[in-house]
Amino acid sequence: MDITHLASFYEVVQRGSFSAAADALRVSKGMLSRHVSALESALNAQLLQRTTRRLSLTEAGRVLHQQAGEIFALAREAEEGIRALTEEDSGRLRFTCPVSTGDRMVSELLARFAELCPGVQVELNFTNAMIDMSQGENDIALRAMELIPDNLVALPLGRLKDVVVASPALLAREGIPATPYELGGRSCLLQGHNPDWEQWHFRQGEEEAHILVQGRVRANHYSTLLQLARAGMGFAKCPLMLVEASLARGELVAVLTEWQTGLHPIHVLHAQQRRVPRKIRLFKQVLAQWFAERPHYLLG
Repeated sequence: MDITHLASFYEVVQRGSFSAAADALRVSKGMLSRHVSALESALNAQLLQRTTRRLSLTEAGRVLHQQAGEIFALAREAEEGIRALTEEDSGRLRFTCPVSTGDRMVSELLARFAELCPGVQVELNFTNAMIDMSQGENDIALRAMELIPDNLVALPLGRLKDVVVASPALLAREGIPATPYELGGRSCLLQGHNPDWEQWHFRQGEEEAHILVQGRVRANHYSTLLQLARAGMGFAKCPLMLVEASLARGELVAVLTEWQTGLHPIHVLHAQQRRVPRKIRLFKQVLAQWFAERPHYLLG
């Protein structure tokens, strides 16, 4: 059974005539007549009794009309449900980002997003593991990465600015390093298990320094590294956005501030789709605005 032919039959019955249905659908009476005839042939049953004055349903026509009404009601319900998920402030939004970054931003992000989409439930997935967005388990992500997969849409926000920090007690004991090269002989706090992260990169004007640092402790979360740094256990390198509060309180001191270091390109990511849901567009906007209000965290 052709669904278009069924829709034509249903509209004819609803409007009470071929002429009225043709006007409503903006097609010819002849086309509707052909659709109904084709439907009757496919079902091997007469559906309508037509006279010059009136149109009436046969028994088969009444059964089909009732079932067609249920079909199109379900179709409208499905359409409204999908529209609610894609355009209205409802459903859920699944957001993922690194653990420490999420902890730093989450309360401000959610408060602002709740004002825009009060009916959306937000699910947070804070993890340092790389997430395959194509699997559909997360709707939007914030990630620091150089290469963007072809199946993702990326909004670049800039490059996260890193700083090297240490506790006042450690600096009093070992002295403040004057150049990055001195860090090669100091105790540093190592992040994760990627050997590339054990080389810290610095730039000052045209000069670049690549320092292979050493340390007895490594951790996979910045929050842990900073806790160890505050305890005087070594120098740590991390994004300024994560350590700003500790610097303001005097718990940590930034060193080598005339050098640029660790500029991670940060992006808002979501899967490619023909129609991006409104809730994703708004959350993307909230993320971009959060960083735009804190330009000192980034180098453009």
